[in-house]
Amino acid sequence: MAVPGNTGSPGHVVIVGAGPVGMATALLLARQNVSSVVLERRDDPSCRQSRAVTVQRDILALYDRLGVAEEIIRDGVSWSLGRTYYGDREILQLRWPTRGEEIYPPFVNFPQFRIEELLYEAAMATGLVDLRLGRTAGEVEQDDSGVRLSVTGPQGPETYTGDYLVAADGIGSGIRRQLGITFDGWQTEGRFLVADFEADLPFERERRLWFNPPFHPEGIVLMHGVMRNVWRLDWQIPFDLDADVETEPTRVEARVHTVIGDHPVRVIRSNAYTFQQRRASEFRRGRIFLVGDAAHVVSPFGARGMNSGMEDAENLAWKLGFVLTGRAEASLLDSYHTERAAAADHHLELTGASMRFMTPDADTGRQARDAALAAAAADSAQAHRVDSGKLYEPFPYSDSALTVPATALGTTPRVQPGTPLPDLRCAHAGAGAGAGAGAGAGAESTLRAALAGELTLLAVPGAGGLTAELVDRLAATTAPAWVRRSVLTHGAATPPAGIDVLTVPSEEMWDVYSGERDLLYLVRPDCYVAAVAPLDGDGDPVVFGTLLSDVPATAH
Repeated sequence: MAVPGNTGSPGHVVIVGAGPVGMATALLLARQNVSSVVLERRDDPSCRQSRAVTVQRDILALYDRLGVAEEIIRDGVSWSLGRTYYGDREILQLRWPTRGEEIYPPFVNFPQFRIEELLYEAAMATGLVDLRLGRTAGEVEQDDSGVRLSVTGPQGPETYTGDYLVAADGIGSGIRRQLGITFDGWQTEGRFLVADFEADLPFERERRLWFNPPFHPEGIVLMHGVMRNVWRLDWQIPFDLDADVETEPTRVEARVHTVIGDHPVRVIRSNAYTFQQRRASEFRRGRIFLVGDAAHVVSPFGARGMNSGMEDAENLAWKLGFVLTGRAEASLLDSYHTERAAAADHHLELTGASMRFMTPDADTGRQARDAALAAAAADSAQAHRVDSGKLYEPFPYSDSALTVPATALGTTPRVQPGTPLPDLRCAHAGAGAGAGAGAGAGAESTLRAALAGELTLLAVPGAGGLTAELVDRLAATTAPAWVRRSVLTHGAATPPAGIDVLTVPSEEMWDVYSGERDLLYLVRPDCYVAAVAPLDGDGDPVVFGTLLSDVPATAH
């Protein structure tokens, strides 16, 4: 059976893998009006396991933009405190306080299977995503006209074609192997029993990590909440133990009781895992792209797996969307590997250091680790020597060809190019006559939600406030007609013609952006800042480089 590309949208993408990264890619492509077919070898769109549970605030903001965050926030376990113990003594506390401009909690734990289901429901609602279950990918071919994938389906052979293919088929990616792309790295010394259990306990908003506790003196134990009254336990076990025996519910329950005492417990699920640190040598081969675990895999102590995979999805989807809808040349796609491979290297470096500290591969390493732990137990000033896992933060694209350093444009803004746009609550003051974008007056939003998916010139008034001169300079800035022009301001504002105005309600939040000079931000569709320039009337302020100068002046 031949299944051609969808002709109802400007382009069509084949996605292999319906896990969270694959489904997010499909949903983000739909936001760019690009259709996709998602091929999944399972017979169910959900993995039915909790797996990756920790959602970092920037990824929660992405889920909010995609319309799937409400349940995660409502039913998940938000936390901002991590406790580390050596033996039975607490040696380190890590806190992530919420500052005034932040909308979301630092971390929310929520099971992966439900995130998959939420993304699936949202993707199906777009009408641009076709999910095919029970499909096993086979041979892939590509040429200048597109890609062709042979698939084994429930009724026999099938063929799918598209403009591009995204491999979201996990750590054992068949697409990656078929392309001959290497997946180099190493296996950590840590093998862990990972179990979810139900219990009513009083400290659900904390993450607790023990080194050599009394209940497991030769290993590491991690425990934190997954949902209300549902917990995750990671228990280090020797390599020579039989995983089938160790994951029996009665044995898991016995281990749980050693940690929490006599509280009633119900074991929900358990598995044994050996963690790996690997990266594909290429994230792109022609018209084929690797995302998520197909491109990189890290140990879970740091929550850098699914969170970074979601950034892969958003980074790639807007670029494919811009290319397929005629707003950018195909050369833009080269930046996907450049940016996301650098991010993967950063995450691998940090998680690798954490795992070498936590699960050293030799007696000398263990002795050095225990010495650092003992020093921290004796003197709190030594706690910095303890690596309990550095938790996820978005990677800055400071060295990307799509980023113009602030120094090149003669300014030192508070928000640096290459970093995510700080999110804050705002309201649409409305848009004047002729504006092509913007919600109705008074509509509440977040800044990222208001700007995501499009390339935006965002003007921020300085000490002089919103003036007609600033609006005129924004309107006169050299850019294709389809680039959104918006103003971020504080207090009441009258929307000028053709300009979308966003107002910030509080001084504390406004201080994130305010300064003496009028500034112009070029904001990418994934809400990263590409460049910042003074908007002071000294000629055209935008020398923004690759991202703006190389895109066509008109879109299809």
